[in-house]
Amino acid sequence: MIGIVLAGGQSRRYGSPKAFAKFRGKYFYEYAMDALASHCSEIIIIARPEDVDRFPDAVTVVTDILEFAGQGPLAGILTGMCTIKSDWYAVLPCDVPFADGLIIQKLVNHRAGFTSVAIEEAGKLHPLLSLWSKEAEFEIRSLLEQEKRSVRPLIEKWVDGSDLLKETPNLFENVNRPGQLEGR
Repeated sequence: MIGIVLAGGQSRRYGSPKAFAKFRGKYFYEYAMDALASHCSEIIIIARPEDVDRFPDAVTVVTDILEFAGQGPLAGILTGMCTIKSDWYAVLPCDVPFADGLIIQKLVNHRAGFTSVAIEEAGKLHPLLSLWSKEAEFEIRSLLEQEKRSVRPLIEKWVDGSDLLKETPNLFENVNRPGQLEGR
């Protein structure tokens, strides 16, 4: 399985690239990489062109494929699929620093028979905490060609992740503004 870290967003509300925000001395993108590491043979970061050189040389970083550049997370997922071939892809955004490998394991446990699975908890959908089969590539490309960018319609199965909150209550927290994690 290949890990895809989505780090190419605009970060409008945050004010600067979230991938390079720090929490407890560690960059946000490093948290995503750590969560993927035990499940993935390789990890690729999808970033904005102006941020590529900010990552260490040891990290595989690419930008969106040209025909869909800047078209959101779906373009990032497709870029990862086109960059490194695999049967499965585990996707995490860089702005969910409490995400861990238990999320990926839960998704792996529920992927049989589906081309995409994502986390939901208490009615809240987390489409970017997801797994994608290579079989989804054609449909992703087709939607992007139609200028449709929503990830949610492509998720075939929503996996209840509520039980994972017992260990880490903030597991699914998305960081959207500076200072959101102060005091933790």
